[in-house]
Amino acid sequence: MKVHIEGMGLTGSMLARLLWRNEVDFTWHDSRDPRVAWQASTGAIYPSGSEKFGPDEACREVWAQWHEQDLFEGATEEARFVYCTKAPPHGGKYAREQLESGLWLAGPSAFHLNAQKLVPATRELFAEGEVQAAFAPKMDDVDWYIQAHGWGKRLGHVYWGWTRLVTLDYDRSLYQRDGQEMRPAFYFREGRFIMAYAYPVPDTPYWYAGSSIIKQPVMGRKSLSMEDKYERWKANFERLGMGSVKVAQEGEFIEGWRPAAKADDEAWTRVRGNAITVRPLWNSGIRHFPKQWAGIAQTLGLQP
Repeated sequence: MKVHIEGMGLTGSMLARLLWRNEVDFTWHDSRDPRVAWQASTGAIYPSGSEKFGPDEACREVWAQWHEQDLFEGATEEARFVYCTKAPPHGGKYAREQLESGLWLAGPSAFHLNAQKLVPATRELFAEGEVQAAFAPKMDDVDWYIQAHGWGKRLGHVYWGWTRLVTLDYDRSLYQRDGQEMRPAFYFREGRFIMAYAYPVPDTPYWYAGSSIIKQPVMGRKSLSMEDKYERWKANFERLGMGSVKVAQEGEFIEGWRPAAKADDEAWTRVRGNAITVRPLWNSGIRHFPKQWAGIAQTLGLQP
């Protein structure tokens, strides 16, 4: 079976690893556009429970298996999920513990992916299969042509977002599991408009601090100021953390552009002849990727 992957960003990299595991040969190409999502992806797969958020929990179970198998070779991390609201975020229905600070510690784990590590490492691992875009195979030349990115005909608009790498000070003894130290993933919300999170960056000492999501036209993608947005994040984060967590060090800023699907586009994958496309998932490209993989695997006759 001959497969070609268009796009070796985050979706393409996850797909490539799974095809490799299934012993499927493939070639690939990528536009190398700098205005993409993976460079600022914060990679969180957190506990959920509400059907409003789709297959969150089913996908989290798949991610737990992939992490256990080390499918992405050190680019994932299991973390304790910590939040500040009275009710668990996203309709979660699970055991929880209230800490002395007033924060809540979820029973189930969160999982995190370091996209900035995974994508370059995957491109290097499969470098022999790369072809220049101008010489990419035609659809008639392969059995399956997979558009593994959100920048094609299914694109509706984009969201600009930012993150900053930080280190944190907190009581490490609070977040152990079975005597093993685990890092916390802090998820703080207040009302509809204040969001301040800090997610572990696997295989680094950092957390992703963020974020703002600002809609932009597809042809008008542009950088925005991040310093003032970070200062608001820091003030909200430390306030909502109720004194239990502080920023220790501040690293680099990172920005990215997330592709979003058209309003009426709900199919995880779409097949036209031998061409497979994935739906742009601007806010769940990592969390819901198992659903896209399941559709691709079924189409190719593979085990998901």
